Amino acid sequence: MYKLIVLMLKYIQNYPYCMDRVRKDIENIGKIGKDPNGGVSRPALSEADIEARMYVMREMEEAGLKVYVDQGGNIIGIKEGEINEPFITTGSHIDTVLNGGIFDGVVGVVGGLETIRLINENKIKNKFPIALIVFTDEEGNSFTPFAGSKYFAGLLKKDELHTIEGKYENIKFGDALKRFFEKSKAKVIEKFPYSIKNHFELHVEQGPILEKEGKDIGIVLGIVGVLRIWANLEGKQSHAGTTPMNMRSDPSIPLAKTILKVREIAKKDIVGTLSYINVFPNVVNVIPGSIKLGIDIRSLDKTELEELEKQISKYIEDESEKEKVKANISSYIEDPVLCAEENIKTIEKSVNELGYSYIKMPSRAVHDSQIMSRITKIGMIFVPSKNGISHAPDEWTDWNYIYKGVNVLYNTLKIITEAKNNKL
Repeated sequence: MYKLIVLMLKYIQNYPYCMDRVRKDIENIGKIGKDPNGGVSRPALSEADIEARMYVMREMEEAGLKVYVDQGGNIIGIKEGEINEPFITTGSHIDTVLNGGIFDGVVGVVGGLETIRLINENKIKNKFPIALIVFTDEEGNSFTPFAGSKYFAGLLKKDELHTIEGKYENIKFGDALKRFFEKSKAKVIEKFPYSIKNHFELHVEQGPILEKEGKDIGIVLGIVGVLRIWANLEGKQSHAGTTPMNMRSDPSIPLAKTILKVREIAKKDIVGTLSYINVFPNVVNVIPGSIKLGIDIRSLDKTELEELEKQISKYIEDESEKEKVKANISSYIEDPVLCAEENIKTIEKSVNELGYSYIKMPSRAVHDSQIMSRITKIGMIFVPSKNGISHAPDEWTDWNYIYKGVNVLYNTLKIITEAKNNKL
Protein backbone atom coordinates (compact mmCIF):
# COMPACT_ATOMS: atom_id res chain seq x y z
CA MET A 1 0.00 0.00 0.00
CA TYR A 2 2.85 2.39 0.88
CA LYS A 3 4.51 1.85 -2.52
CA LEU A 4 1.19 2.47 -4.26
CA ILE A 5 0.73 5.77 -2.40
CA VAL A 6 4.28 6.86 -3.31
CA LEU A 7 3.64 6.07 -6.98
CA MET A 8 0.34 7.99 -6.91
CA LEU A 9 2.02 11.01 -5.31
CA LYS A 10 4.79 10.92 -7.91
CA TYR A 11 2.17 10.72 -10.66
CA ILE A 12 0.32 13.74 -9.29
CA GLN A 13 3.57 15.68 -8.87
CA ASN A 14 4.52 15.04 -12.49
CA TYR A 15 1.13 16.20 -13.77
CA PRO A 16 0.24 19.36 -11.84
CA TYR A 17 -2.57 20.40 -14.15
CA CYS A 18 -5.90 19.15 -15.43
CA MET A 19 -5.11 16.53 -18.07
CA ASP A 20 -8.70 16.51 -19.27
CA ARG A 21 -8.58 20.22 -20.15
CA VAL A 22 -5.61 19.79 -22.48
CA ARG A 23 -7.16 16.85 -24.30
CA LYS A 24 -10.55 18.56 -24.50
CA ASP A 25 -9.08 21.71 -26.05
CA ILE A 26 -6.99 19.83 -28.63
CA GLU A 27 -9.90 17.59 -29.60
CA ASN A 28 -12.37 20.49 -29.78
CA ILE A 29 -10.07 22.49 -32.04
CA GLY A 30 -9.42 19.33 -34.07
CA LYS A 31 -13.13 19.01 -34.87
CA ILE A 32 -13.12 22.38 -36.62
CA GLY A 33 -12.37 22.19 -40.33
CA LYS A 34 -12.70 18.41 -40.69
CA ASP A 35 -11.68 17.34 -44.18
CA PRO A 36 -13.71 14.69 -46.08
CA ASN A 37 -10.41 12.91 -46.73
CA GLY A 38 -9.99 12.25 -43.02
CA GLY A 39 -7.74 15.05 -41.82
CA VAL A 40 -8.23 18.71 -40.93
CA SER A 41 -8.15 21.62 -43.39
CA ARG A 42 -7.99 24.93 -41.57
CA PRO A 43 -6.08 27.47 -43.68
CA ALA A 44 -5.35 30.76 -41.94
CA LEU A 45 -8.27 33.22 -41.72
CA SER A 46 -10.61 30.82 -43.49
CA GLU A 47 -14.07 30.34 -42.00
CA ALA A 48 -12.85 27.22 -40.17
CA ASP A 49 -9.77 29.01 -38.84
CA ILE A 50 -11.90 31.90 -37.60
CA GLU A 51 -14.14 29.46 -35.72
CA ALA A 52 -11.09 27.83 -34.11
CA ARG A 53 -9.62 31.24 -33.27
CA MET A 54 -12.83 32.29 -31.54
CA TYR A 55 -12.74 29.09 -29.47
CA VAL A 56 -9.19 29.85 -28.35
CA MET A 57 -10.04 33.48 -27.57
CA ARG A 58 -12.95 32.40 -25.35
CA GLU A 59 -10.67 30.00 -23.48
CA MET A 60 -8.04 32.74 -23.08
CA GLU A 61 -10.60 35.09 -21.59
CA GLU A 62 -11.87 32.33 -19.32
CA ALA A 63 -8.29 31.97 -18.06
CA GLY A 64 -8.26 35.67 -17.15
CA LEU A 65 -6.14 36.90 -20.05
CA LYS A 66 -6.64 40.27 -21.70
CA VAL A 67 -7.08 39.31 -25.36
CA TYR A 68 -6.08 41.46 -28.32
CA VAL A 69 -5.55 40.93 -32.05
CA ASP A 70 -2.92 42.87 -33.98
CA GLN A 71 -2.91 43.94 -37.63
CA GLY A 72 -1.08 40.73 -38.52
CA GLY A 73 -4.03 38.71 -37.25
CA ASN A 74 -2.01 37.44 -34.28
CA ILE A 75 -4.08 36.70 -31.17
CA ILE A 76 -2.28 37.95 -28.05
CA GLY A 77 -3.44 36.98 -24.57
CA ILE A 78 -1.77 38.96 -21.80
CA LYS A 79 -1.27 37.98 -18.17
CA GLU A 80 0.11 40.95 -16.27
CA GLY A 81 3.20 40.67 -14.08
CA GLU A 82 4.71 42.63 -11.24
CA ILE A 83 6.55 44.78 -13.80
CA ASN A 84 5.25 46.08 -17.14
CA GLU A 85 8.01 44.66 -19.33
CA PRO A 86 9.92 42.78 -20.64
CA PHE A 87 7.49 39.98 -21.45
CA ILE A 88 7.91 36.24 -21.52
CA THR A 89 6.05 34.91 -24.58
CA THR A 90 4.89 31.47 -25.65
CA GLY A 91 2.61 30.10 -28.32
CA SER A 92 2.43 28.66 -31.81
CA HIS A 93 -0.25 28.43 -34.53
CA ILE A 94 -3.59 26.72 -35.15
CA ASP A 95 -3.80 26.96 -38.94
CA THR A 96 -3.19 23.65 -40.72
CA VAL A 97 -1.98 22.37 -44.04
CA LEU A 98 -4.74 20.96 -46.24
CA ASN A 99 -5.83 17.56 -44.91
CA GLY A 100 -3.41 17.84 -42.00
CA GLY A 101 -3.45 16.60 -38.42
CA ILE A 102 -4.76 17.91 -35.10
CA PHE A 103 -1.50 18.40 -33.17
CA ASP A 104 0.84 20.53 -35.30
CA GLY A 105 0.93 24.01 -33.75
CA VAL A 106 -2.15 23.39 -31.62
CA VAL A 107 -0.13 21.60 -28.92
CA GLY A 108 1.93 24.77 -28.44
CA VAL A 109 -1.11 27.02 -28.20
CA VAL A 110 -3.07 24.76 -25.83
CA GLY A 111 0.10 24.02 -23.86
CA GLY A 112 0.70 27.75 -23.38
CA LEU A 113 -2.92 28.25 -22.35
CA GLU A 114 -2.76 25.43 -19.81
CA THR A 115 0.51 26.79 -18.44
CA ILE A 116 -1.14 30.14 -17.72
CA ARG A 117 -4.13 28.42 -16.12
CA LEU A 118 -1.75 26.59 -13.81
CA ILE A 119 0.19 29.71 -12.92
CA ASN A 120 -3.14 31.26 -11.92
CA GLU A 121 -4.42 28.23 -10.03
CA ASN A 122 -1.16 27.69 -8.17
CA LYS A 123 -1.09 31.39 -7.28
CA ILE A 124 2.39 31.90 -8.71
CA LYS A 125 3.43 35.55 -8.61
CA ASN A 126 5.07 36.16 -11.95
CA LYS A 127 7.50 39.06 -12.03
CA PHE A 128 7.49 39.26 -15.81
CA PRO A 129 4.23 39.62 -17.72
CA ILE A 130 3.38 36.68 -20.00
CA ALA A 131 1.85 36.77 -23.48
CA LEU A 132 0.32 33.75 -25.19
CA ILE A 133 0.43 34.25 -28.97
CA VAL A 134 -1.49 32.48 -31.74
CA PHE A 135 0.44 33.35 -34.89
CA THR A 136 -1.24 33.73 -38.29
CA ASP A 137 -0.57 31.54 -41.36
CA GLU A 138 2.52 29.74 -40.14
CA GLU A 139 1.92 27.11 -42.82
CA GLY A 140 1.56 29.68 -45.62
CA ASN A 141 -1.37 27.90 -47.29
CA SER A 142 -3.55 31.00 -47.27
CA PHE A 143 -1.22 33.93 -47.94
CA THR A 144 2.49 33.59 -47.13
CA PRO A 145 4.49 31.48 -44.66
CA PHE A 146 4.92 33.08 -41.22
CA ALA A 147 2.69 36.02 -42.14
CA GLY A 148 1.79 36.71 -38.50
CA SER A 149 5.17 36.16 -36.88
CA LYS A 150 6.91 38.23 -39.58
CA TYR A 151 4.51 41.10 -38.89
CA PHE A 152 4.97 40.63 -35.13
CA ALA A 153 8.77 40.76 -35.52
CA GLY A 154 8.67 43.80 -37.83
CA LEU A 155 9.84 41.90 -40.91
CA LEU A 156 6.62 42.50 -42.83
CA LYS A 157 4.89 45.87 -43.01
CA LYS A 158 1.14 46.24 -42.59
CA ASP A 159 0.50 47.65 -46.08
CA GLU A 160 2.57 44.90 -47.68
CA LEU A 161 0.86 42.16 -45.69
CA HIS A 162 -2.70 43.42 -46.15
CA THR A 163 -2.42 43.48 -49.94
CA ILE A 164 -1.21 39.88 -50.34
CA GLU A 165 -3.62 37.90 -52.51
CA GLY A 166 -4.99 34.70 -51.01
CA LYS A 167 -4.08 31.23 -52.29
CA TYR A 168 -6.91 29.31 -50.64
CA GLU A 169 -9.60 31.92 -51.24
CA ASN A 170 -9.82 34.77 -53.73
CA ILE A 171 -9.45 37.35 -50.99
CA LYS A 172 -6.71 39.72 -49.84
CA PHE A 173 -5.18 39.33 -46.39
CA GLY A 174 -6.62 42.65 -45.24
CA ASP A 175 -10.15 41.66 -46.26
CA ALA A 176 -9.88 38.24 -44.60
CA LEU A 177 -8.58 39.95 -41.46
CA LYS A 178 -11.50 42.38 -41.49
CA ARG A 179 -13.89 39.43 -41.70
CA PHE A 180 -12.21 37.92 -38.64
CA PHE A 181 -12.39 41.21 -36.72
CA GLU A 182 -16.11 41.55 -37.43
CA LYS A 183 -17.01 37.98 -36.47
CA SER A 184 -14.87 37.83 -33.33
CA LYS A 185 -15.50 41.40 -32.18
CA ALA A 186 -11.82 41.40 -31.24
CA LYS A 187 -10.03 44.22 -29.43
CA VAL A 188 -7.71 45.36 -32.20
CA ILE A 189 -4.25 46.84 -31.64
CA GLU A 190 -1.79 47.98 -34.28
CA LYS A 191 1.18 46.05 -32.92
CA PHE A 192 2.51 44.45 -29.74
CA PRO A 193 4.34 47.39 -28.12
CA TYR A 194 6.49 45.69 -25.48
CA SER A 195 9.98 44.21 -25.35
CA ILE A 196 10.35 40.44 -24.95
CA LYS A 197 12.86 38.71 -22.67
CA ASN A 198 12.38 35.09 -23.82
CA HIS A 199 10.10 33.15 -26.16
CA PHE A 200 9.27 29.45 -25.75
CA GLU A 201 7.40 27.15 -28.12
CA LEU A 202 6.10 23.66 -27.37
CA HIS A 203 5.67 21.56 -30.52
CA VAL A 204 5.34 18.00 -31.77
CA GLU A 205 8.63 16.81 -33.25
CA GLN A 206 7.19 16.01 -36.72
CA GLY A 207 9.94 13.41 -37.12
CA PRO A 208 10.82 9.92 -35.82
CA ILE A 209 13.87 10.57 -33.60
CA LEU A 210 12.29 10.86 -30.13
CA GLU A 211 10.14 7.78 -30.65
CA LYS A 212 13.09 5.80 -32.02
CA GLU A 213 15.29 6.85 -29.08
CA GLY A 214 12.51 6.19 -26.55
CA LYS A 215 12.71 9.70 -25.08
CA ASP A 216 9.96 11.80 -23.52
CA ILE A 217 11.25 15.23 -24.50
CA GLY A 218 13.41 16.86 -27.14
CA ILE A 219 15.31 19.99 -26.08
CA VAL A 220 15.83 21.89 -29.31
CA LEU A 221 19.31 23.26 -29.98
CA GLY A 222 18.22 25.29 -32.98
CA ILE A 223 16.21 25.33 -36.18
CA VAL A 224 18.16 24.16 -39.19
CA GLY A 225 19.07 26.37 -42.10
CA VAL A 226 17.82 25.36 -45.53
CA LEU A 227 19.88 25.29 -48.72
CA ARG A 228 17.80 25.23 -51.90
CA ILE A 229 19.50 24.59 -55.24
CA TRP A 230 17.57 24.86 -58.51
CA ALA A 231 19.05 23.77 -61.83
CA ASN A 232 17.74 23.84 -65.39
CA LEU A 233 19.52 21.16 -67.44
CA GLU A 234 19.19 21.88 -71.16
CA GLY A 235 19.96 18.94 -73.43
CA LYS A 236 18.77 17.96 -76.91
CA GLN A 237 15.38 16.35 -77.36
CA SER A 238 15.52 13.43 -79.80
CA HIS A 239 14.25 9.93 -80.55
CA ALA A 240 15.05 7.42 -77.82
CA GLY A 241 15.42 4.55 -80.25
CA THR A 242 17.30 6.03 -83.20
CA THR A 243 19.85 8.32 -81.51
CA PRO A 244 23.19 6.55 -80.86
CA MET A 245 24.37 6.59 -77.27
CA ASN A 246 27.54 8.55 -78.11
CA MET A 247 25.56 11.25 -79.94
CA ARG A 248 23.14 12.12 -77.16
CA SER A 249 22.82 15.23 -75.02
CA ASP A 250 20.75 13.66 -72.26
CA PRO A 251 20.05 15.75 -69.11
CA SER A 252 18.79 12.69 -67.24
CA ILE A 253 22.40 11.48 -66.79
CA PRO A 254 23.63 14.46 -64.69
CA LEU A 255 20.25 14.35 -62.94
CA ALA A 256 20.76 10.72 -61.90
CA LYS A 257 24.33 11.36 -60.75
CA THR A 258 23.25 14.39 -58.74
CA ILE A 259 20.57 12.37 -56.93
CA LEU A 260 23.27 9.97 -55.77
CA LYS A 261 25.69 12.80 -54.93
CA VAL A 262 23.15 14.48 -52.63
CA ARG A 263 22.54 11.17 -50.88
CA GLU A 264 26.29 10.68 -50.53
CA ILE A 265 26.92 14.02 -48.80
CA ALA A 266 23.99 13.65 -46.36
CA LYS A 267 25.13 12.37 -42.95
CA LYS A 268 24.04 12.37 -39.31
CA ASP A 269 23.79 16.13 -38.88
CA ILE A 270 22.80 16.92 -42.47
CA VAL A 271 19.76 15.78 -44.43
CA GLY A 272 19.42 16.24 -48.17
CA THR A 273 17.06 15.26 -50.95
CA LEU A 274 16.76 15.93 -54.64
CA SER A 275 13.05 16.35 -54.19
CA TYR A 276 11.79 18.13 -57.31
CA ILE A 277 12.08 16.85 -60.91
CA ASN A 278 10.26 18.28 -63.93
CA VAL A 279 11.08 16.46 -67.17
CA PHE A 280 10.19 17.81 -70.64
CA PRO A 281 8.53 16.38 -72.62
CA ASN A 282 8.27 13.44 -70.17
CA VAL A 283 7.50 10.84 -72.85
CA VAL A 284 8.82 7.28 -72.61
CA ASN A 285 10.30 7.10 -76.14
CA VAL A 286 11.86 10.58 -76.18
CA ILE A 287 15.25 11.67 -74.82
CA PRO A 288 14.40 14.66 -72.60
CA GLY A 289 15.10 18.11 -73.97
CA SER A 290 15.26 19.69 -70.53
CA ILE A 291 14.95 18.82 -66.85
CA LYS A 292 14.41 21.17 -63.92
CA LEU A 293 15.57 19.84 -60.56
CA GLY A 294 15.29 21.13 -56.99
CA ILE A 295 17.46 20.14 -54.02
CA ASP A 296 16.71 20.62 -50.31
CA ILE A 297 19.58 20.34 -47.80
CA ARG A 298 19.32 21.20 -44.10
CA SER A 299 21.93 21.78 -41.40
CA LEU A 300 22.44 23.80 -38.22
CA ASP A 301 25.82 24.92 -39.58
CA LYS A 302 25.63 27.84 -42.04
CA THR A 303 29.28 27.41 -43.11
CA GLU A 304 28.54 23.80 -43.96
CA LEU A 305 25.58 24.85 -46.11
CA GLU A 306 27.70 27.42 -47.94
CA GLU A 307 30.36 24.80 -48.69
CA LEU A 308 27.76 22.31 -49.92
CA GLU A 309 26.22 24.97 -52.15
CA LYS A 310 29.56 25.38 -53.96
CA GLN A 311 30.32 21.66 -54.02
CA ILE A 312 27.00 20.53 -55.44
CA SER A 313 26.70 23.37 -57.94
CA LYS A 314 30.16 22.54 -59.33
CA TYR A 315 29.28 18.86 -59.45
CA ILE A 316 26.15 19.55 -61.50
CA GLU A 317 28.13 21.74 -63.89
CA ASP A 318 30.91 19.16 -64.34
CA GLU A 319 28.58 16.21 -64.90
CA SER A 320 26.41 18.23 -67.27
CA GLU A 321 29.44 19.26 -69.32
CA LYS A 322 30.42 15.59 -69.76
CA GLU A 323 27.00 14.96 -71.37
CA LYS A 324 27.03 18.13 -73.53
CA VAL A 325 24.22 19.51 -71.36
CA LYS A 326 23.98 23.17 -70.35
CA ALA A 327 23.31 23.80 -66.64
CA ASN A 328 21.74 27.01 -65.32
CA ILE A 329 21.94 26.99 -61.54
CA SER A 330 20.50 29.24 -58.83
CA SER A 331 20.43 28.83 -55.07
CA TYR A 332 19.68 30.48 -51.76
CA ILE A 333 20.28 29.75 -48.08
CA GLU A 334 17.80 30.37 -45.28
CA ASP A 335 20.07 30.84 -42.27
CA PRO A 336 19.89 28.44 -39.33
CA VAL A 337 18.74 29.80 -35.98
CA LEU A 338 20.18 28.70 -32.65
CA CYS A 339 18.18 28.54 -29.45
CA ALA A 340 19.56 30.69 -26.64
CA GLU A 341 21.89 28.79 -24.30
CA GLU A 342 20.10 30.21 -21.23
CA ASN A 343 16.77 28.88 -22.53
CA ILE A 344 18.24 25.46 -23.30
CA LYS A 345 19.62 25.30 -19.75
CA THR A 346 16.32 26.38 -18.22
CA ILE A 347 14.38 23.75 -20.17
CA GLU A 348 16.97 21.13 -19.23
CA LYS A 349 16.67 22.08 -15.55
CA SER A 350 12.88 21.81 -15.84
CA VAL A 351 13.07 18.35 -17.45
CA ASN A 352 15.55 17.09 -14.86
CA GLU A 353 13.35 18.32 -12.00
CA LEU A 354 10.46 16.35 -13.48
CA GLY A 355 12.54 13.22 -14.03
CA TYR A 356 11.75 12.87 -17.74
CA SER A 357 14.09 11.35 -20.30
CA TYR A 358 15.35 13.66 -23.05
CA ILE A 359 17.83 14.32 -25.82
CA LYS A 360 19.11 17.55 -27.30
CA MET A 361 18.35 17.81 -30.99
CA PRO A 362 17.89 20.17 -33.92
CA SER A 363 14.52 21.02 -35.41
CA ARG A 364 14.53 20.06 -39.08
CA ALA A 365 11.16 21.71 -39.67
CA VAL A 366 10.67 25.47 -39.53
CA HIS A 367 8.56 27.22 -36.87
CA ASP A 368 7.38 30.68 -35.81
CA SER A 369 10.20 30.65 -33.24
CA GLN A 370 12.62 30.97 -36.15
CA ILE A 371 11.10 34.39 -36.87
CA MET A 372 10.85 35.33 -33.20
CA SER A 373 14.61 34.82 -32.88
CA ARG A 374 15.01 38.14 -34.71
CA ILE A 375 13.65 40.01 -31.70
CA THR A 376 14.28 37.81 -28.66
CA LYS A 377 15.95 34.69 -27.26
CA ILE A 378 14.08 31.51 -28.20
CA GLY A 379 13.70 28.03 -26.73
CA MET A 380 11.76 25.02 -28.05
CA ILE A 381 10.40 21.85 -26.47
CA PHE A 382 9.57 18.78 -28.59
CA VAL A 383 7.33 15.83 -27.81
CA PRO A 384 7.38 12.59 -29.86
CA SER A 385 5.42 12.11 -33.08
CA LYS A 386 4.15 8.57 -33.63
CA ASN A 387 6.02 7.02 -36.58
CA GLY A 388 7.42 10.49 -37.30
CA ILE A 389 4.25 11.43 -39.22
CA SER A 390 3.05 15.03 -39.47
CA HIS A 391 1.10 17.17 -41.97
CA ALA A 392 -1.19 14.18 -42.52
CA PRO A 393 -4.41 12.73 -41.08
CA ASP A 394 -2.33 10.05 -39.31
CA GLU A 395 -0.40 12.68 -37.32
CA TRP A 396 -0.47 11.52 -33.72
CA THR A 397 1.21 12.13 -30.38
CA ASP A 398 0.22 10.04 -27.37
CA TRP A 399 -1.56 12.08 -24.73
CA ASN A 400 0.96 10.96 -22.13
CA TYR A 401 3.73 12.73 -24.06
CA ILE A 402 1.64 15.85 -24.57
CA TYR A 403 1.01 16.03 -20.83
CA LYS A 404 4.75 15.76 -20.20
CA GLY A 405 5.48 18.47 -22.75
CA VAL A 406 2.96 20.83 -21.17
CA ASN A 407 4.41 20.02 -17.78
CA VAL A 408 7.90 20.96 -19.01
CA LEU A 409 6.62 24.23 -20.48
CA TYR A 410 4.79 25.04 -17.25
CA ASN A 411 7.83 24.27 -15.12
CA THR A 412 10.10 26.25 -17.46
CA LEU A 413 7.92 29.37 -17.35
CA LYS A 414 7.47 28.92 -13.62
CA ILE A 415 11.26 28.92 -13.14
CA ILE A 416 11.69 32.03 -15.29
CA THR A 417 8.71 34.09 -14.19
CA GLU A 418 8.54 33.48 -10.45
CA ALA A 419 9.42 36.79 -8.86
CA LYS A 420 11.69 35.24 -6.21
CA ASN A 421 13.90 33.69 -8.90
CA ASN A 422 14.49 36.89 -10.88
CA LYS A 423 16.46 40.05 -10.46
CA LEU A 424 16.74 42.94 -12.92
